[in-house]
Amino acid sequence: MLFHEELIQHRKEKGMTQEELAERLSVSRQTVSKWENGECMPDADKFIRLADILEISLDELAGREVEVKPIVLPAPELPKPGKRLPRLLAASAACLILALGGFALGRWVLPAQTEPAAVQPLLPQTLTVRDLKFFHRQVDEWAELEEWEVACSFVSNVSVDGTLYLYQEEKDSEPTAVPVRYENGVQRSGVLPRGVFSRAVFVITADGQERSVLLATDIEITAGSYGYIPAEE
Repeated sequence: MLFHEELIQHRKEKGMTQEELAERLSVSRQTVSKWENGECMPDADKFIRLADILEISLDELAGREVEVKPIVLPAPELPKPGKRLPRLLAASAACLILALGGFALGRWVLPAQTEPAAVQPLLPQTLTVRDLKFFHRQVDEWAELEEWEVACSFVSNVSVDGTLYLYQEEKDSEPTAVPVRYENGVQRSGVLPRGVFSRAVFVITADGQERSVLLATDIEITAGSYGYIPAEE
């Protein structure tokens, strides 16, 4: 069967709805529906998590059938009539060793050779973001507005931590780096510095690869306010 057919079958065997599966994967129900309709495929990270949730192998989820060819061992030569008893015992011992060797080969060696290699998570070709929000974060419950911190959050098509770089107008100035943490399907930044910045760029690095996307431009963060222009506008 194809991937989307395997997904439908094993999801129903688990007694899960599309909404329940989507919640465990931190994606929308529409995304699960598109997978099951064959409109698109999940990325490597979601593919691995799907196999874990459905408790099946990656090969089985992908619709691959792994065929193990049996090993046929030659029949041992029986001693001719009239040979001595030691030869008969030696032949019997050889048969026993071959049988045990064949059992061990079929029981442990071949399954280990046919196990699929671990799928390494790969970054998507294009990094995308949506639902960008800047907000005040209260230092303590009695703090004045001027003492509040400013941070931002957004949703991306990756589930790894990254870095937010804030660039000033001066071309030669070094950007300010702010860590971004992935939590429950949302990317959340650390405290943003106060100042005026020409642009904010989100960058992720994994497995020797790097992806970046423009979040906003014309960012201004002061003691009591903030302003910005989302990149999509």
